[in-house]
Amino acid sequence: MFPDTSPFPRQLATVGASRRGPYGGCIVRTTRNIVAAGTTFLALTVLAACGDDPETDPEPEPTSTATEDGDAAPSGKTLRSALLRIDDIPAALGTDFESARQAETTGGDDVTDGAPECVDYLDGDYGGEESDRYDYEFRDEVAVTAVYTSIKYFEDGDGDEELPAIRDIFDVCDRFEVTPGDQPIEVTAELIDFADLPGFEDLGDDGLRLQFTLSENGVPTRAMYYHFIEIDGIVAQAGGQIAAGEDASPFLDVVTTAEQKLQDLVDEVR
Repeated sequence: MFPDTSPFPRQLATVGASRRGPYGGCIVRTTRNIVAAGTTFLALTVLAACGDDPETDPEPEPTSTATEDGDAAPSGKTLRSALLRIDDIPAALGTDFESARQAETTGGDDVTDGAPECVDYLDGDYGGEESDRYDYEFRDEVAVTAVYTSIKYFEDGDGDEELPAIRDIFDVCDRFEVTPGDQPIEVTAELIDFADLPGFEDLGDDGLRLQFTLSENGVPTRAMYYHFIEIDGIVAQAGGQIAAGEDASPFLDVVTTAEQKLQDLVDEVR
């Protein structure tokens, strides 16, 4: 999705029910996967810092909920343990990160050119329906970068549908145009399996990188990287956005850390 108030590229999760609770809106539980995009960082004014990176839950919550099969679903606190923290971000991406709140977004209606599958992805209409999701974003206004992290849990055991569905969409959707405001933004999409990505080959049971390159008037401006990792039916995502043409190699460290956190989560709940 794309912010109504600014063309800053970021991943947003606002379609589902917001979970404000102890984090004041920084962590969001939603029922869909949404992507935001744009080209300018400093123009965004609706984002507000959420303070220090949360490490603990100040309020108690239930330890588990029962699924239809009778198994105990992991608690929100347990799922959040798989999210990245500011200390997990390599210095090569920036050293002045702060937590960021979500902005208002628009939807697939903003797609003015592109295959219907592009709209389906932006509207979150694909894959399995997750029962629990948590998202977090960090931004560095000095380095003009952002880092995304999310965890998705599927009570019905259909988490293994997520990555194949993304592959199917981007077999068709390789480019699209969105107009969230007055300026059209051209987006090209590239999908790479971890098996074909040096350094990523052994991460997760299944994994892929989705890269968006954003352009205005034919000039590339920003690049957004989404890395989807699936282990035993639980899906994590880690990535971020940098200026177009900048070195994306630091995201290997980001994804490696996210994969280890996901494996620790799976070891705890399975």
